[in-house]
Amino acid sequence: MKRATRESGQATLEYGLAAVVFFTMLLFVFEGGRVLYSYVTVSQAAQAGARYGVTHGANSSAPVSAGDYAALQTAAQGWATGLDPADLTITATWNPDNQPGSTVTVNVAYVTGSLTGLFWSGQTLTLRGQSTMVIQN
Repeated sequence: MKRATRESGQATLEYGLAAVVFFTMLLFVFEGGRVLYSYVTVSQAAQAGARYGVTHGANSSAPVSAGDYAALQTAAQGWATGLDPADLTITATWNPDNQPGSTVTVNVAYVTGSLTGLFWSGQTLTLRGQSTMVIQN
């Protein structure tokens, strides 16, 4: 009977050590998945903004241009589901202007940090997405 008690304690210790490693790796996977989701969302927001820009050129009924592209920013933010809008920066540039045949480039930046503070505590990571398209309208 004494031998079973010692082995029981050993099993508990082994489980405890394995559990710490397992749950640390699980948190790492969750953090990585969240960052990957944020990056993909930022890239999609840049594409959505560029699509809005190419369909709302100078000949459109509601054109956007370098001086006024709030509607383009709103369209891009609509694709940023799950991201904090306060940490999202959306800029657009036209080369050379918003006439058909010109290009619009939308840059989206998102600043994120660690949720758990376990892996990169106190540091931020800036995720960037960019999309350039030719204006059609």
